[in-house]
Amino acid sequence: MSKGVFYNSFLTVIRQVLSIIFGLLAMIIFARALGSSGQGQYTLAILLPTLLYTLFNSGLSVSTVFYIGQKKYSDCQIYSTNLFTSSLLSIASIFIGLIIIFFLKDYFFKSLTVKLLLFTLFIIPLLFTQKNLQTIFQGKEDFEKFNMIVILNQLGLLLFAILFVLMLDMGVFGAILSFALSQLLMLLASFYFLKVYYNLLLPNQVSMNYAKDSFIFGLKGHISNVLSFINYRIDIFIIAYFLDDIAVGLYSVAVLISERIWLVSQSVSSVLFARLANLSDNVERNKFTSLASRNILLITFVGGLILALVSHWFINLFFGESYSKSVIPFLYLIPGVVIFSMSKVLANDFIGRGYPEINTYIAFVTALCNLGLNFWLIPKYGIKGAAIATTSSYLLDALMKSSYFSFKNNISFSEFYIIKLSDLTLYKNQVNKYLRR
Repeated sequence: MSKGVFYNSFLTVIRQVLSIIFGLLAMIIFARALGSSGQGQYTLAILLPTLLYTLFNSGLSVSTVFYIGQKKYSDCQIYSTNLFTSSLLSIASIFIGLIIIFFLKDYFFKSLTVKLLLFTLFIIPLLFTQKNLQTIFQGKEDFEKFNMIVILNQLGLLLFAILFVLMLDMGVFGAILSFALSQLLMLLASFYFLKVYYNLLLPNQVSMNYAKDSFIFGLKGHISNVLSFINYRIDIFIIAYFLDDIAVGLYSVAVLISERIWLVSQSVSSVLFARLANLSDNVERNKFTSLASRNILLITFVGGLILALVSHWFINLFFGESYSKSVIPFLYLIPGVVIFSMSKVLANDFIGRGYPEINTYIAFVTALCNLGLNFWLIPKYGIKGAAIATTSSYLLDALMKSSYFSFKNNISFSEFYIIKLSDLTLYKNQVNKYLRR
């Protein structure tokens, strides 16, 4: 069984490398064409619909994966109900978005026009619908389709960036439009694959029982997702409040590059979560999670070390010397990003076992830590302070999750921190198997 997880994860990594390349190229286009100030404006604009989606998705995507694995409801019921609930949640989110724009704009979106912010609200239904459909493939462990959609999204973002930002020179609006259309492309691909491969088209089996169950289950982990978003992105809002668009732009580049290290952990976590949702044997679950955790930590450590060594050269070459001040916060972010990659695996383990509330408790503590440190360090040290705050909260999160996992399952820390010889043998066997295909 562990070999199956490894193999699916390996294929997922291979496919997602392409999406990382496309996304990175789009990021470089935005950064160079918009400048640090424009990059900051784009980052803040996209954060608004992302924030609203995070606040109001109610854990629906997590519930989708879980209940597909449980097979309590039919695919058509889940598909139809997800479309229905996505519509309702989108309407609520847009309403709250209007309140934020008209009452809080001068605090966090000072340099953005009202028209530009209003346009970003059209992205919200796209986010809700595509994410809640895409997770159907994850729940069915159909990672070929899942990854094809992700790749298409990033490829679309790159092509739209070339068209609207480089060729048509539409500036920040062009960047936002590129993001919106890439989400639309992702949604259309999801509809197509669900129709062709699973015969799902018309939402004709809305289940209120599933809606209730998915809401109750999803809500357990939803607060955790909101709090995790605070750890991920609240520093950008605080930077915008205390500093300016240039600082936001410089910091956003450091964040986006450092988070590329999560390529492997996100790949493995998506595979692991789907598999755990279909397992009832705790021994097997512990084996999967331990294997994934220690290997993720090793791979991300190597990747983080390489990126750290070439960071100054890489940022200056691809983003330009105007982003040289992004190097310092990037280096401070690396340790936290590396250790948090393992934390992502453990978080999905808790969800797959049906205990997402564990993530909520831990996320609450780390979010408070992150908020406090950001308000303390950003006024003193600028974007370097934001990076220190984020890394500190990531380290605390990983320590708490690994301690709980170890205590609850009576497993030594070494099981998910230290690589084993058998893991290296598994690497060799699976790579050889893949090359022979």
